[in-house]
Amino acid sequence: MESATKTGHSKANHFARRRKVWIVAPFPPPYGGMSVQGEKLRARLASEDLDTAIIPTNPELPKSFRVLERVPLLRTILREAQYLISLLQVIRTPGIVHHFCASYLYFFLHSAPLLLLGRSSQSRIVLNYRGGKASDFLRTWGWAALPLLRRADEIVVPSEFLRQIFQNFGLASSLLPNLADTEQFPFVERERFEPRLLVTRNLEPIYDVECVVKAFQLVQEEFPETILGIAGGGSEEEKLRTLVKSLKLRGVMFFGAVPHGALPHIYRRYDIYVNASRVDNFPGALVEAACSGLPIVTTNAGGIPEMIRHGENGLLCNVGEPRSLADGILHLLQCQEIARHLANNGRTWSEQFAWRHLLPKLLQCYGLTNENHTGALRSCRVMAP
Repeated sequence: MESATKTGHSKANHFARRRKVWIVAPFPPPYGGMSVQGEKLRARLASEDLDTAIIPTNPELPKSFRVLERVPLLRTILREAQYLISLLQVIRTPGIVHHFCASYLYFFLHSAPLLLLGRSSQSRIVLNYRGGKASDFLRTWGWAALPLLRRADEIVVPSEFLRQIFQNFGLASSLLPNLADTEQFPFVERERFEPRLLVTRNLEPIYDVECVVKAFQLVQEEFPETILGIAGGGSEEEKLRTLVKSLKLRGVMFFGAVPHGALPHIYRRYDIYVNASRVDNFPGALVEAACSGLPIVTTNAGGIPEMIRHGENGLLCNVGEPRSLADGILHLLQCQEIARHLANNGRTWSEQFAWRHLLPKLLQCYGLTNENHTGALRSCRVMAP
C-alpha cells in the first residue's frame, strides 16, 4: 500500500511539472467572493504540489504609474492593458486555465479576451461563472456573450440555480461548489445564543445591509442589549453609518474591509448571522457562518434557497423586508433549542464544501480523470486533508 501511494505521488508530481494551472481572477484587495475563492484555490492547489500561477484581473500598477490610480478611467485602461499583456503567458506556457468569471463589464473586459485567446493556445479553459445577475446579463447581452461562452472547454457553476439558468440559454455546465476552509472556521458550540448579530458582506446595494440595520433596530426594541457587527467595505459605507446615527442605534460596529484570515476571530464574537441579499448566487459567507456555528437568518434571494433549507440549516425570509428578518432573529433568541438545532445542522451541511470533497470534482473539470492521470487523481485524494 505504501509503495502504491508513493507511485501515485510520483505520478502527480510528474504531471505537475508538465502542466501549469493558471488561476485568472481578481485577487485581494478588495476582499470579494471571487478574490477570496481564487486565493483559496491557489493555496490549495499549491499544497497538492501542482504548478500554480496567478494572473490577476486587477493587476497592481507599476510604481511609476501609481499616481494615475486616482483617475478612475485611466486606471481602468492601464490595468486592462497590463492584464491583456499578462495573458500572453497562457500561450507561451499552455496548461489549465481556471478563470473566475462574472457578468457585464467584468465579462467583456476580462473573460472575453481570455476566451478569444483560448483558440490560439493549447490550454484547457475552465470558466468558473459566478454571480446572481447571470439571467439578466444573458438575456440582455446573450447575442455577444453566448458565442464567447461556448469557446470554453468547461463551464462550472457553484449552484444548481446557475446551472439551470445556463441550461435555459442552451449552455451545458457542471456543478463545482465553493471551497470552504472548514478547518480555518472551527465550530464553536455556544451555551446560549445571545443577541449578537453579524453580517460579513460587501457594502453594496445588492447585499442590502441597510435592511440588516433596520432589522437590527426592530430586534433592539425587544432586546436592548443587542449588538451588530458589520464586516465589509463598499460604496454604501457612509450611507450606512449615517443611517445608524439617524436611527440613534447603539452597539453597531463597522469593521471595514476585513482580510479573509481575520474573519474566524470575528465569527467567534457573534452568535447569529444575518444576510439580506437582494441578488445572490451561492454566497460563501453563509458557508463560513455555518462552519463557525452561527445559525443563519437570510433572505431567499437567487440561489440561496438551494443552500439554506428553512428550518433545517437556517431560516429564510422575504427580500427587502426588515420585519421578516427581525422576526427570524427574534425566533432564534426566544427558541434556543431551534437555534442550536440550526447551528448543528449548519456545520454538518458545510462539511460538503471541504477541500477533500471538492478536489475530485475539480480534477474532473480539469480533465484529469482519464487513464493517463488516474495516478495523479488517486494521489491527490490521499493527500487531501
